[in-house]
Amino acid sequence: MHNPTRLPLKGMLLVLCLLGSFLAMAQDAPVKYGKVSEEEVKMKVYDKDTAAAAVILADYGRSFFTVVNNDMKLNFERTMRIKVLKKAGYEWANVTVPFYQQSSSSKEAVTNIKATTYNLENGQVVKVKMENNAIFEEKESEHWYNKKFTLPAVKEGSVLEVSYMVSSEFFFNFRDWTFQSSVPVVHSEYRASIPEFYEYKNYLQGYEPLLVNEVLPGSVNFTFRTDAEVGAGMNASRTSGYNETYPAKTMNHRWVMKDLPAIAPESHITTIRDYISKIEFELEWIRYPQQLPKRVAGNWNKLTEEFLLEDRFGAQLNRTGYFKNEVAALQSVKDTLEKVSAIYDYVKKNVKWNGSAGVLATNTLRKAFDTKSGNAADINLMLVAMLREAGLESYPVVLSTRDHGRVPTHAPMLNKFNYVVAFVKTPKGDLLVDATDPFMPLGQMPKHCLNGQGWLVAKDQGSWIPLVPQGRSTSLLNAELQILPTGVLSGKVQESSSGLLAVNMRNAVHETGEVKFLENLVSAQNQFERKKPVLKDFAHVQKPISLEYEISSTGDAQSKDIIYVNPMLLKAREENPFKHTERKYPVDFGHGSEEVYVCNFTIPEGYVVEEMPKGVIMALPENGGKFTYMLQQNGNKVQVMSKVTISRPIFYVQEYEALKQFYAQIVAKHAEQIVLKKKI
Repeated sequence: MHNPTRLPLKGMLLVLCLLGSFLAMAQDAPVKYGKVSEEEVKMKVYDKDTAAAAVILADYGRSFFTVVNNDMKLNFERTMRIKVLKKAGYEWANVTVPFYQQSSSSKEAVTNIKATTYNLENGQVVKVKMENNAIFEEKESEHWYNKKFTLPAVKEGSVLEVSYMVSSEFFFNFRDWTFQSSVPVVHSEYRASIPEFYEYKNYLQGYEPLLVNEVLPGSVNFTFRTDAEVGAGMNASRTSGYNETYPAKTMNHRWVMKDLPAIAPESHITTIRDYISKIEFELEWIRYPQQLPKRVAGNWNKLTEEFLLEDRFGAQLNRTGYFKNEVAALQSVKDTLEKVSAIYDYVKKNVKWNGSAGVLATNTLRKAFDTKSGNAADINLMLVAMLREAGLESYPVVLSTRDHGRVPTHAPMLNKFNYVVAFVKTPKGDLLVDATDPFMPLGQMPKHCLNGQGWLVAKDQGSWIPLVPQGRSTSLLNAELQILPTGVLSGKVQESSSGLLAVNMRNAVHETGEVKFLENLVSAQNQFERKKPVLKDFAHVQKPISLEYEISSTGDAQSKDIIYVNPMLLKAREENPFKHTERKYPVDFGHGSEEVYVCNFTIPEGYVVEEMPKGVIMALPENGGKFTYMLQQNGNKVQVMSKVTISRPIFYVQEYEALKQFYAQIVAKHAEQIVLKKKI
């Protein structure tokens, strides 16, 4: 992949004179390092969130350009003040400052690191400064590193203050700003002064309002120096270099948010980073004086070309000699789908996933093939290469997993992707295939990949591919239970799962081993005793997996005049996953599902049904789902049927109340009892 490089100012920019360049910056900073008030140190609770373990009192950053040693630098300064209220807030004493490194000689510089802890001791404010030797460095990924340090003497009531600066020659790496955090934020402010040489797009996301969103014009004086020139010939004259100064315009931005609530993960979302309030930047144009404008922002076709030229991506697809014999052995298979299935199964069985995602191969596909291990890119790029070698039309699809966040369609950048799957055309339709999970059926995608759209990497054919599951994941429980006069129940149960639910169950069995899994099922007794468990179709991943066992409940030998039976005793939904009064984010289940529960109860002789829950049918708007609950008596038999269907994966904020009530009704109905009364 094209490595980001320094963007030099070719006109030999030498001096940057800051004459009125920061009109917007001239306002006082909202926080000054070292100016902690006694009131902040004495603070014991944050009134707007009394449960908060910590609160960010102020978070202030600014980005601006300077010239150092003939090179333009992009600078980012940050000052942060945090109040620790409880022990759970101690983690805020651990600070990480990321920085980019292209090579050992070309990297961002993190300087001016300052950190102080303020405590109240015997009525006096005591400052404890961090020593420089507390700072250390760690590698995060190929090009990203972290400066790390921990503030000293932290306890409940401490005020923590941190300040640092990052200087960069990588203008594409304009610092994003996150306003919100996992704890409340009193004041968050970001400022940026951008000279007219650089044009950035900014993208604001989140659900909290900006208190200030302003941009003011400014100016900066730039001085250019031309080099000395020597004419040709014996009598050539020498012309001295000279300086030329002229004003350049700047755009001075200021963004402010105040009194932000803590943001916390809710049930059924991708990653909280998709919803947190933040602003991101993308360098689009460079316009240096007396030079043609240069468009820096990429487009999707350009990104496709970069993928195809990358040695650890496109180049690997053309190196196929190491598996020619394996593919040649499949030439006798004429059916396209059977051939795809055979190659898919071969890769799953012969190359084990190491658990890492990855949009680029770790080394070479040959090495992954020989070591029989690799990341997602190793495995699925190999799958694409083998499908192509077999004469099939196949392409890589790059995507971002759910925990990595959404891919912004406006910004074609490699770091927004972290995973690869295979796309293959068949006469029966196109398939998306991921060979990292040995229990994944052909054509099914793991839940972590079900995140909007992926980009198909094909020369002149790049396009967005919806990341949707094949079919619906279902679970079925079918039981025949005998009720004894003592209230004890006994009978047989059969459970089965298909789709992604079956994949989950197979992985659970695989992790513990089948024997141990069944032993755990028997030993995990609560109100029931399970006996003689049998697992069926574990190895047949294209089929549902099923589990059968005998069951009996606990109880005494005393006959009861009244027997209470929970008809959903084997699989009741006891809790509503949606508890909040309101929700700011969409509900994202990842995939549709269907849960079916059928239980036939045999009533003991001499008893009658005194009370029985009423049936209900409830539907979500826009065909989003349906809950059916039916009870029917036929002689001494009572059949209970519960069916919960979620037909689509995403529900938007305006649908939240209906979804919440939908699950509230399920919980309520599943808690209702059948009452049996002994005949007199």
